[in-house]
Amino acid sequence: MKKRLKAYEREIEFCSYCPKLCRFACPVAKITASEASTPTGKMTIIKLVKDGALEFNSEVALLIYQCSGCLLSRTYCEHRIEVIGTFEAIRAIAVEKGLAPKRVLEFGNAWAKFRNPYGEDLSSRLKSLAQARESKKSPVLVFPGCTMSHYFPDTIKDLLLVLDQLELNYQVFNQEYICCGYPLYAIGHWKILEEHKKWLAEKLSGYELILSPCPTCVYFLKSQYLNPGIAEVKKIQHISEFISENLAGLNFQTRISGKIVYHDPCHLGRYLNVYQPPREILKAITQDSFLEFYESQEQAECCGGGGGLPLAHPQIARAISKNKLEEFKALGGEVLASACPMCERMFARTGREQGIVVKDLISLLAQSLGKK
Repeated sequence: MKKRLKAYEREIEFCSYCPKLCRFACPVAKITASEASTPTGKMTIIKLVKDGALEFNSEVALLIYQCSGCLLSRTYCEHRIEVIGTFEAIRAIAVEKGLAPKRVLEFGNAWAKFRNPYGEDLSSRLKSLAQARESKKSPVLVFPGCTMSHYFPDTIKDLLLVLDQLELNYQVFNQEYICCGYPLYAIGHWKILEEHKKWLAEKLSGYELILSPCPTCVYFLKSQYLNPGIAEVKKIQHISEFISENLAGLNFQTRISGKIVYHDPCHLGRYLNVYQPPREILKAITQDSFLEFYESQEQAECCGGGGGLPLAHPQIARAISKNKLEEFKALGGEVLASACPMCERMFARTGREQGIVVKDLISLLAQSLGKK
């Protein structure tokens, strides 16, 4: 354990002796109202485990999964500490020792058949979308990701329509396995992930540009494939970045009216530092501009969908998204817009009974182009 956590000694030491200056920012702690759930609380417990003063058992492991990986605590930290790396490392130890929550341990077997969190053949869904482009060799690859492919295939159709209007020569990733591997990494199944990374790196290598509508995929492909050099790719972008650079090539047919409130996804914002491209797109397609949440950009609250939280602690994840939706209603919002399939999923599921409309930025853009 000490060897695995050695890379995070600075984070553990700083957080363990900190007077909890970030406690108010943690979305999980707001729900649990527990000192142990705060970033400082969890890091202090990890220090006690590392130093041999506390037994590492299933109770401790369960607590370490109380984190969505939102990085919001870093925003208010004088030392810019990122606690999630430490949590992910000790989660990997929990999985190896069989101490992780039952649903987390079972996830490895569920993931194995189709190599995605949803237990179905997502590749077949994408093949029909990609058929017209399979014969075209292109330096550009569209990587939809597993969550978008599972929950929102129509958004992928919208995305391809937008790219077609830009006359972009591209291919759609429709190999037998669609997932980037982030869910495995986030919850601690690192051994399973290594095999998948080798396979995926080979499939991705050779492209000049990879575009994805999923910020989690973009972050993970950059940090685990591109930056370490295991995949030979020149550039990886979130689709909002690419489109904002090419807005002049789109022929807008209408401006969207109504109160649209934009939510900053954690992986797109705090992880990738992409804040303005989605806003530039919204400015281009809305009639009366759009609204912001009270806390936005680097201070934006989380949707509750990241870090494996919905798997290990589903009730906490739902409560976090519910808090955000209360703010949406207070703003008088009519459409909640985001640029992340997991954010859309969390908000749509939590807000279903209230009739809250949630849309991806790409679908709104396609609407403005007269494509739907």
